[in-house]
Amino acid sequence: MKKIAILASGFGSNAENLHNFFAAGSRVKVELVIYDRKDAPVAERMRALGVDTLYLPAETWTERPDEIVDLLRGRGIDLVVLAGFLRMVPRAITEAFAGRIINIHPSLLPAYGGRGMYGRRIHEAVIAAGETETGVTVHYVTDDLDSGQILLQERLEVKSGESAEELEKRVHELEYSMLPRAVMTALAAMTPPPAPDVPPGQQWAERLGVSYDPSKLPPEYPGSTAQPDPAPQPAGVPPYGAPPQPGSPYGPQMQWAAGSPRPTNVPEGEKMPPSYLAWAIVMTVLCCLPAGVVAIIFASQVSSKFYSGDLEGARRSSRNAEIWIIVSFVLGVMFNTLYVPLSVLF
Repeated sequence: MKKIAILASGFGSNAENLHNFFAAGSRVKVELVIYDRKDAPVAERMRALGVDTLYLPAETWTERPDEIVDLLRGRGIDLVVLAGFLRMVPRAITEAFAGRIINIHPSLLPAYGGRGMYGRRIHEAVIAAGETETGVTVHYVTDDLDSGQILLQERLEVKSGESAEELEKRVHELEYSMLPRAVMTALAAMTPPPAPDVPPGQQWAERLGVSYDPSKLPPEYPGSTAQPDPAPQPAGVPPYGAPPQPGSPYGPQMQWAAGSPRPTNVPEGEKMPPSYLAWAIVMTVLCCLPAGVVAIIFASQVSSKFYSGDLEGARRSSRNAEIWIIVSFVLGVMFNTLYVPLSVLF
């Protein structure tokens, strides 16, 4: 599970929105909220949700920022999110968490950024300048105020005759939609790609936290240290992973390890139903974990049932995998289009 810490100074609506968005899942958690104004409403708001809150006075930020770094590291924080935080982040923190601090700003940066540009002041300036559009920017935090690399930016039309208060309300609604997506994007960008010289089997073993033994992989597998079987293979049986040759009695659609007997209970030329395993994994990761896991279970049954001669069972598992993939996709869409807006409203 990834842990995020939120720095805030005011009311805390974005902090609450982030908590509610991730509370239903098990991949991201709002671990801690740190605030720099003793009477900031965000403290009571987040404590009511069961989130740890901590007040740090001005002297801690200016004189002892290393203590804050130690605190964040001690809590295992992966990402720091500034949500209405009105204080410059000390260099000790930006250096220790470089590329892992993001800020949400209610304008189209670099326009209307810098000192004095926060809250309703920005919207008043936008209207006074006669702008036809504004928006929200999520960017990485550096030592230069509002100048870090932009992570996500979306535009919003300024309506004719609109007041600063009305515009601020609509910008807030856009913030509620953008910030969770920005957090997920930032967390995904922090995951380094696997080293190019690491065999695929080892990559998956490391991700799953299991041991990796190259000696138990087939000789033809990348990274395998196993010795090829010197025994001659039966005539007509293709090598491991290679498609049978045209005219082979083993069928044009089959592949099996060298030395394995052909399953005699599979009719000649019978094609294995699609397993949809790749789609099941994608739906599990991106849409709905419970339904996606069910789809993976059915998808993994297709090949075993097919090669054991249970053709109807293989077809049934294929259909069930397809159905649960659709269910996972629909639940994912419903969660993002219904639950998130409703959680913001209520």
